[in-house]
Amino acid sequence: MVAHTRKTPGAGPLRSIKPGAVKPEAIKTGAAKTGAATPGAVSQSLQVRSLNLPVPIEVAEDRMERPVSVSLPPTIPNRPTRSRRPAQEVGHPRLAITAINDLWQVDDEWWRERPISRRYYQITTKDDRRLTIFRDQLNGSWYWQKGG
Repeated sequence: MVAHTRKTPGAGPLRSIKPGAVKPEAIKTGAAKTGAATPGAVSQSLQVRSLNLPVPIEVAEDRMERPVSVSLPPTIPNRPTRSRRPAQEVGHPRLAITAINDLWQVDDEWWRERPISRRYYQITTKDDRRLTIFRDQLNGSWYWQKGG
C-alpha cells in the first residue's frame, strides 16, 4: 500500500500573533491590514474578485455529447510558429480533439437557487494543447477552465 501525502500550497508553520496586536474592531471594519479606522470602510486589499473564471467556447459534439472539435477564443495565445511572417488575423480556428485524457462530473450546490452540474473533459487538440473544458449540463453551454 502506498500512502500519498500532499501538503497544502502555502501551508507552513502556524505563527502566533502577539496579544493586543490586532484589535477586534479593526477586524470587523477591515482596518486590520490597512490601519484605517473608519467604521464600515472596506480596504482595497480586502475586496474579493474571482480568479480563473471559465471562458465561453464553441464546441462541436457527437451524438453522445462528447467534444470532437473546439473553437478557441482569442484569449488563448497561439503556439509560437517558426515563420517570421506576422500572424494573420483569423476568426476562431476550429481544432480537432485528438484525445480525451480524463473525464469527470461535478454536481454541487443542489440546495442553492443556481446549482452546479458540469461534465469536465481534459482534452488534447491536434496542435498538442492540453485543455480542461466543461459542458454545463443545465444549459448545454461549453467553457474553457483556465488553470485546469
